[in-house]
Amino acid sequence: MNIDDRKNKLKSLSSNTWMSGLPTEALNELLTAVRFRNYNANQCLQTKGELAGVLYGVLSGEVRISATTYFGEEIVFTRIHPIQWFGEIAILDGGVRTHDAFTSIQSEIAILPKESIIKVCEKHPQAYSALVMLLCQHCRQAFAAVDDFLLLSPEQRLGKHIITELDSLESNRVMISQQELGALIGISRQSTNKILKSWENKGWIKRVYRGIEVVEYKSLRSLFLGFDV
Repeated sequence: MNIDDRKNKLKSLSSNTWMSGLPTEALNELLTAVRFRNYNANQCLQTKGELAGVLYGVLSGEVRISATTYFGEEIVFTRIHPIQWFGEIAILDGGVRTHDAFTSIQSEIAILPKESIIKVCEKHPQAYSALVMLLCQHCRQAFAAVDDFLLLSPEQRLGKHIITELDSLESNRVMISQQELGALIGISRQSTNKILKSWENKGWIKRVYRGIEVVEYKSLRSLFLGFDV
């Protein structure tokens, strides 16, 4: 990797919420410690129960956070997109990883060693506070997911998830299998297929290979926001 490529990658990473507000000195020290690694699809980054040695940032591609059931089935809790960081829980409390993490597609991942984070946080309290804010952001997302499961219907949860994905990707397509999509909102693949088929008949979406193309954005939003279109 040449110097210009590294500079461009570091510039992208530093635009993330937890890094963007750091003092210049603290930010530079963290970015100096970052290294990059390319992963193929379905490669493991971390395993539930292992000790944490690094914080991860998705530069390109996608990472899914998941757990495995007693029967060996993977349950996906969330998907991490560029330019997002994750893995801060075990960094902050010194414990073990809470979930598995796998690349969904070919991805380039930024790796920030725990020792470098601790060193910077000891020198710059703002860096520690920013890392705690990253944790709070992820906790709020988790609580919101619990609220959705308790308060929204499966159709509303599915619509909200697709719209949230579209907004984060700035695209009209969500590339995800029906099985994984159903797992993310707590319903079966068969139920997911039934809802998507209904939406396709209404002209709201088109199903493409391993994904969904949204045609009527406002119609999907109306499912969980409650306004007429």
